[in-house]
Amino acid sequence: MLRRYRNCIGPQVRRLRMEKTLTQDQFAARLQLAGLHSLDRVAVAKVESQIRSVFDYEIVIIAAELGVEPEKLLPSIRSLKSDLDDLIAGER
Repeated sequence: MLRRYRNCIGPQVRRLRMEKTLTQDQFAARLQLAGLHSLDRVAVAKVESQIRSVFDYEIVIIAAELGVEPEKLLPSIRSLKSDLDDLIAGER
């Protein structure tokens, strides 16, 4: 059975957030101050769990708040290929 992923950046967001020792609440507050007003703690949890889609402009702000370039949030091609069917099957 396919898993239904809506984004491919969730695991990297979680890993980088935890490396910075930020809670989801703290990270959500930073994102809201940066202009992403709809990203509260629940939305951050959903992004990290890959059950919320992420807009391209959100990726740029998320990366900036984590102190990395946006491409650092993207998985390797090997990882992406193994999850590609699940990502494509994800609900829109």
